[in-house]
Amino acid sequence: MFNRRFLREKTVQACYGFFQGGAESALACRQNMLAGLEQTSQLYYFQLRFLTELASLARERYQAALSRGIGKEALEGVRSMAENKLVIHLEQDVNFLMKGESYRVDARSLKDLTATVYEALFSLKNESSPALNTAQKAATQENEFERDREFLRKLYKRKIAENAVLRSYCEERSIFWESDYESVAFWVASLLGRMSEDRNDNVDKGWNAEDEAVKFGLTLLEKTLMHADEYDQYIAPRLQHWKYDRVGLTEKTLLCVATSELVNFPSIPVKASLNEYIELSKRFCTKDSTPFINGVLHKLAQDLAKDKKMQKSGRGLIS
Repeated sequence: MFNRRFLREKTVQACYGFFQGGAESALACRQNMLAGLEQTSQLYYFQLRFLTELASLARERYQAALSRGIGKEALEGVRSMAENKLVIHLEQDVNFLMKGESYRVDARSLKDLTATVYEALFSLKNESSPALNTAQKAATQENEFERDREFLRKLYKRKIAENAVLRSYCEERSIFWESDYESVAFWVASLLGRMSEDRNDNVDKGWNAEDEAVKFGLTLLEKTLMHADEYDQYIAPRLQHWKYDRVGLTEKTLLCVATSELVNFPSIPVKASLNEYIELSKRFCTKDSTPFINGVLHKLAQDLAKDKKMQKSGRGLIS
């Protein structure tokens, strides 16, 4: 479920919390990281469940509107959600059925949330909204499943995931849901874009601590915490006219975790590691910090190789 890029991000966050005094021990830090991954996983399944709840409400409202004599042309947006073949396929997905209930939420609050988001998207006054029209017009494929997939993907990405009420609802429930909302929204949009009508297991089946990416993240965390003092002593002389005590904790943490990866993972190419942490600096640090991180990381990589503290093998030899 998780990839290495996401686990690097989680490792930097966990190490930052530990260095700041947020965890009593390395073991507690590891347990917090695993608990955070589970929370993020639950947000993913909750977002998918919300789509099915939204479609269920659309079905009710669509039939009620038809019974009141409202023409189908005025209800095309609602119909596109109510009869969406992608949602119907999602509701029958074996992995979704197994994991979709993994996060327990108050039924009343979920009903209220669904109604609020529905009104923002599908009420008659919003039927002519540019966003809804864009999603409808984009779904021009002859295949009904592909048409509905494109409609739902665009609607989710542009309007549902961006809905302030939905986002606030999620962020209030967990600090992990707050920090990982954007990542999960990207995963859900990606899933919607690649769902196949021929498979009944499109939804990710979940994660565990033995997954390759998770093992990578846990090892990176443990090695960083175990050797942090050693890495600090190696980083400090290479700050290019900066005093170490003037460097922010976020920047220090990024450099420490990056050093740990360069030293402890011989199969990962140096260039790949450097690019990942430079990208992370753009997310976690100020704009002015990225060139600093970039320069220090390249100097570190050169010196680690020269001092034979970094041994690469296999794919790690790729420049």
